[in-house]
Amino acid sequence: MSRSLIARHPHLALVALILVWGVGYPIMKVGLAYCPPLLFAGLRAVGGGLLLAAAALRAGESPDLAGTWSALLVSALCNVVLFFGLSTLSVQLLPAGIASVVLYLQPIFIAGLAHLWLGERLTRTRMAGLLLGFGGVAAIMVHGAGGSLSPAGLAYGVGSAAAWAVGTVAFKRAAPRSILWFIALPFLLGGLCIVVGGLALGERWADIAWNPVFVLVLAYGAAVGLALSWTLWLALVAAGEASRMAGNTFLVPLVSVLTGTLVLGEPLTVTLALGGAAVIGGVYLVNRGR
Repeated sequence: MSRSLIARHPHLALVALILVWGVGYPIMKVGLAYCPPLLFAGLRAVGGGLLLAAAALRAGESPDLAGTWSALLVSALCNVVLFFGLSTLSVQLLPAGIASVVLYLQPIFIAGLAHLWLGERLTRTRMAGLLLGFGGVAAIMVHGAGGSLSPAGLAYGVGSAAAWAVGTVAFKRAAPRSILWFIALPFLLGGLCIVVGGLALGERWADIAWNPVFVLVLAYGAAVGLALSWTLWLALVAAGEASRMAGNTFLVPLVSVLTGTLVLGEPLTVTLALGGAAVIGGVYLVNRGR
């Protein structure tokens, strides 16, 4: 999907992104049953990077290393090594829903960083929308969770949200000519670093169960979960305010809950309904004009 096409149809791109991310964490949880966490994260990143590099070459785009090399390194560290690595560890230690709600501290981090680094105005209304949206996500995801939660898993989740925010704002500030190369190069570099780190920490290739389910999950994660979704995400960030785009991602957990209710027959409780209403209200406030 080209950058110009996404710019012409931002609402369709946003809907596609929310749907892809809405099923991302449960699918990741399936993959972790067959592969150590860091190797799984690294393989997905490298696979996504190869696909995007091929797409960039096919489109005749150049990477513009001279103008964006520092932002590329920040992206490789924050958007790949820290975000993918920490979020995968978080999902391994926490229920998928709880890991997701911790990750959605990201829009609040982005709003603060965009205010400081990009000059985006952080109004009281927008801040209220971010807090309301996060509160709704928390109500949706924490509802029904029993037992104690892993402190390490929570720390990994907060770290992944902060890293994602820094990487996103760095991209917006750099404004690269080619989004495909800006994603592909950090994916390749960062993915290889995650794989090497996993092997250094004791993960083994022999521990990967290369069965059809894992291969399908890995292929989906690389092609759709990473390559497609990150192209959509950064193209949307490039086309609008970073804090506003980030606030819209609060809809992702809401989609997960609605899918479970409509497709799997999971109960829709009062708490879930109120959480969904808070998410919708928060997104409305974030997108309100002055």
